Amino acid sequence: MEPRLTGRTALITGAGSGIGAACAKRLAAEGAKVAVVDIVGKDAESTAASINASGGEAIALVADVTQAAQVEAAFVETQRRFGRVDVVLANAGVTPRLLPVGDCPEESWRHVLDVNLTGVFLTVKAALPIMRRQKRGVLLATASMAGLVSSPVGIEYNVSKTGVIMLMRHVAHVYGPFGIRSVAVCPGWVDTPFLKPLWDAFGPPGRAALRASSPLGRMATPEDIAASVAFLASDDASFISGVAFPVDGATMAGGPIASGPLVRGYLAVRSGIRRLRGKPEVKLFP
Repeated sequence: MEPRLTGRTALITGAGSGIGAACAKRLAAEGAKVAVVDIVGKDAESTAASINASGGEAIALVADVTQAAQVEAAFVETQRRFGRVDVVLANAGVTPRLLPVGDCPEESWRHVLDVNLTGVFLTVKAALPIMRRQKRGVLLATASMAGLVSSPVGIEYNVSKTGVIMLMRHVAHVYGPFGIRSVAVCPGWVDTPFLKPLWDAFGPPGRAALRASSPLGRMATPEDIAASVAFLASDDASFISGVAFPVDGATMAGGPIASGPLVRGYLAVRSGIRRLRGKPEVKLFP
């Protein structure tokens, strides 16, 4: 099969590791020139070096997606080096505190919303003028199945990803006439370092519980998500826009994502800690 993105340029935020790095490498393998953007310079350089060593073409750029000037500068440099921007994946994100809304610290709420939602907003704002001039473009954003259903903990993450889904729908609705498609990619559980807070909280049994949450019996790999992103970025998906696109291994097909033994076990441990500290228990389940 011929590469589907030959002659196109992609910019990916949060591309220094995990899902973002896998997507950068996959789009490069599909023929795209890639701007690898990350807040950690050495991580961006590592991903770009891997692409270049494999015969692709990539540049590493450093940007904090919560800072409009830095985001805009990344787009300016991408245009300077490659001449255009055809595909954008707003992927940069951070993890929440594993707490329900009543216990969620204000600083965690503000930080997660700032990176996960405002960061996507600023990336989209920087991309739209370019794509409107080109009369063509694909705007993708990493949302989550956590943006489609509620869970008892990590409320700031749920809300941020629900916002990303609505933002992508808005872009499709308003900017479709300019030849711009937009999709919110909604991964399920993906085995990346991003899940370290879960491993710290639940230990090895957590992995087994997350694998069991999918009828396919495993978590996704970053490459699973990258394959879907490559499809959505290509002309094979030319009539797909304005949707939340789950890549969850049927996790949501059978019920809520986090009402099973994993979260029950976590809340039991947390309630025990609160008792030891003389604080009232938090009961979210009967």
